[in-house]
Amino acid sequence: MKSKFCSLFLIISVTVMIGLTGCTSVQDVILDSVQPEDSMVEAIPMKIVLLIDYPEGGKDAYIEWVRSVAPTLQSFEEVRRIRSYDNQDQTMSPNRLVEYEFDSFLEMAAYLNRPEVAEVMSDLPNHASDVNLYTFIQRSDYSKGEEGSWSVKSVLLIDYPLGGKQAYLDWVDSVSAITVGPAQLKTIASYDNYYGETPHRLVDFEFANQEDADAYAALDDIMTLEAELDDRTGSWSQHIFELRSDYINE
Repeated sequence: MKSKFCSLFLIISVTVMIGLTGCTSVQDVILDSVQPEDSMVEAIPMKIVLLIDYPEGGKDAYIEWVRSVAPTLQSFEEVRRIRSYDNQDQTMSPNRLVEYEFDSFLEMAAYLNRPEVAEVMSDLPNHASDVNLYTFIQRSDYSKGEEGSWSVKSVLLIDYPLGGKQAYLDWVDSVSAITVGPAQLKTIASYDNYYGETPHRLVDFEFANQEDADAYAALDDIMTLEAELDDRTGSWSQHIFELRSDYINE
């Protein structure tokens, strides 16, 4: 648990430095603190992903706690959108997915530095049996995004093969048109783990309903691509989530 929240508190600490040292000098601090290929000052969309397991018999209590803190988490302009999802199979871990979306690293950092947000995040482990937190930066592999709160999300969590990231990305580039083409798919987006940790990559597929998700998965071309994942990745897992209404009324 402690290690999974290290990135979160690193972000908060860096933001405190912004307030103490000023924008000119803090840029050097930022660029020395993370992977050099990505500049935090660029307006590249970021996403915080929480994968959560409910305590045994404690889902209802967890949901009640979420209702009590959701207005606070949504009240700050830095966060573009928050969405929560339940695993379709509640016997599987993770039971719940929560995504916080930001227009840039600095927006994310400013949000996490809010005392009210930090207090909620610190309290989260008291209401769940397991919490894994990841920070992702959006990539441009796919370009399909219909606006909406789509009810079904399929998530791929991928680790690149050892030394094989570029080969994987080249393969994705060669098949992206096939992936985004079917009408059943409403949105797709890919993200790299900002800190290079596992999972290395997140891919989100969103559908209007389960029927569309099933029809998409049953397409011959899509089944062929899925079968190739074993050879193209180091490892991968897939989870299907259903949208909850905890953060819909923004």
